[in-house]
Amino acid sequence: MAAAEVRGASARAQWIREGLVVLGPQLAQAWGIPQEALATTSASGEVVSIHIDNCQYYPVALLSIDRLTAGAICRALRHLHDTERVMFWLRDHGALGGRNVALALKAGTPTARVNALAEAWARERTYARSLNDEDVVESRERRS
Repeated sequence: MAAAEVRGASARAQWIREGLVVLGPQLAQAWGIPQEALATTSASGEVVSIHIDNCQYYPVALLSIDRLTAGAICRALRHLHDTERVMFWLRDHGALGGRNVALALKAGTPTARVNALAEAWARERTYARSLNDEDVVESRERRS
């Protein structure tokens, strides 16, 4: 478990170095909203963020998307872990023509299609997590 935590920390540090995530003030400025409003939307799951080294970071892709579109997509992911939510924004998706969310939207992919993908992404991960939880419970029950 410790090795996984080290790998995760290393990956998050790399996201910062590569500019894949940005600090809140930069996103708040791009969206023309106060930093406090951004922090509130982040806390409620209305926007994807991740806490790294005592700072709140946001996927850089959000800079190129209007706030309402981003909010609609982020809400579909709100029940996932922060890392899973950020990964949705960072990775290329086959369902989006091998592009990440920002590039797909820029290329004209309908927001509804991206929302549907986000919902499927969240369902898949939630289902997989529930299966893992059941395996753990069954394993404990067998040991008792």
